[in-house]
Amino acid sequence: MNDLEQRLRAARSYDGAAETYERVNAPRLFDEPARALVGAVAPSPHARILDVGCGTGAVARAARARVAGAHVVALDPSIDMLQAARRGGIDAVVNGSLPLLPFASGSFDTALCAFVLTHVDDPDAAIGDMKRVLRAGGRLGASAWAAGDDEFFTAWSQVVANYVDAERMSRASNVLLPGEARFSRPNGLAEALAACGLSEVRTHDMDFTFQLSVEEYIEGREVCAAGRALQSLLGEKEWENFRRDVRAALAARFPHGVAYSRRVYIATGRC
Repeated sequence: MNDLEQRLRAARSYDGAAETYERVNAPRLFDEPARALVGAVAPSPHARILDVGCGTGAVARAARARVAGAHVVALDPSIDMLQAARRGGIDAVVNGSLPLLPFASGSFDTALCAFVLTHVDDPDAAIGDMKRVLRAGGRLGASAWAAGDDEFFTAWSQVVANYVDAERMSRASNVLLPGEARFSRPNGLAEALAACGLSEVRTHDMDFTFQLSVEEYIEGREVCAAGRALQSLLGEKEWENFRRDVRAALAARFPHGVAYSRRVYIATGRC
């Protein structure tokens, strides 16, 4: 494995990104879709609920708020993210990752997986292991961002193109998001759940509008998968130059901030 491949593999960890996710990404981008995912699955009172790839705990918090008497366990491979989840009030946190969940078969009534399957190398094995830890009749819910474009992303990408050509950027992003093409299209999640043997598979797609300051938008993009891929491609000096240039470009074009809509695909199924 060469140096670039090592840097890209290291970028798959979200250690170091938790503070920005906790301060910007979760409240601005993830909390509302988390509530929608929990609502689509509708866990029963007192359910044992697993939040897989919990990040800072948006889904776990939404589940605890909605489901009376729920026992919620949050799992993530990033220690930094788990610490953020605990700061947000989630006590039961576990360090682990798909597709080897550290739980006995039939341990949970509900498994929730928000914006995670795009990140794993074998999503079918991941779904299969979430199914394994569910009791008979248990429910699984997953979400993914739809493919989308807007003037803010275009402005960001124009600055990126000054530093990295599109093909190289695409290859790097695919290392961090190997399932993006599969799950950013309609029915991608639902087809995967059905293929793994879940029944009563349903889609619950929703559109969300997000409003951020330019600085919040840039900070959020810097720590998302594509931003982390870009940083891996650039040296330290180039990365700092990019950060300066993208702030200047977006602040000049969007002095009143950022507002855009994005579709979220949600699919549910029964074990």
